[in-house]
Amino acid sequence: MSLSFLIGCNNQEEKNNGFEWNVEKEKVHNQNRNDSTKISKKNWKADIGNINLNGKPLVNGVFPVPDYDLTDSTFVGLGNSGEWKGIKLEDKTIIYHSLYVTKSDVNKRFIPEKSNEVFFTIVGLTDSVDTKKFTHTSVNVTSRNHPHFTGQGSIKTKSSKIDFIAFLTADRNEYAIVNMRLFDLRVGRIVLIAPQKDGTFRSLQLESPILSSEEMDIHIKELLKDKKVVDFFTQSSNI
Repeated sequence: MSLSFLIGCNNQEEKNNGFEWNVEKEKVHNQNRNDSTKISKKNWKADIGNINLNGKPLVNGVFPVPDYDLTDSTFVGLGNSGEWKGIKLEDKTIIYHSLYVTKSDVNKRFIPEKSNEVFFTIVGLTDSVDTKKFTHTSVNVTSRNHPHFTGQGSIKTKSSKIDFIAFLTADRNEYAIVNMRLFDLRVGRIVLIAPQKDGTFRSLQLESPILSSEEMDIHIKELLKDKKVVDFFTQSSNI
């Protein structure tokens, strides 16, 4: 089952062709977050009605946020795509999630020909798939740090869990943390994770060009045919 969705779309015209984030803008953004008169009442009302204490792996705290337009940039949307049901690789099962941001003032200089960009893809090995309720995996992305974007999720195995958090900032810093291992996504936005029978993990970070969510789905299918990737996931020490 391949899932893809878009959050927070609008048709507002792009307002600033020369948008570029810097420390001074970050200071203003912080001032706006600290100023209760700048709170977006619409977002606050939506968030306060959806408080959830279940971590994925972090609990999604509900904080008031300033109106997105105060950053002098439009917010168009973000989302995730991937494969929840599992892809067979010899006798192994692979789950993957991609987190993406739609083209807007914030990133259009970097993706002029694309509708969105994937800022993180995790490809994980699992031995436990719930094909009815899909309780074995979860993912969510949020715009509540706009113009920075974050996402997180989990992939369960019979004896452990792959937890991940990733973010892309307006000034193009991008990192992910997977079970407390830090990945600088500027050197590779695709991370492969293989839980081991002894309870440890193995990782393989791969470089790729900036891809849209549709392009990444195609890329992952081809990647799983690559000998280096196949060998990584089919080691005898893997679950």
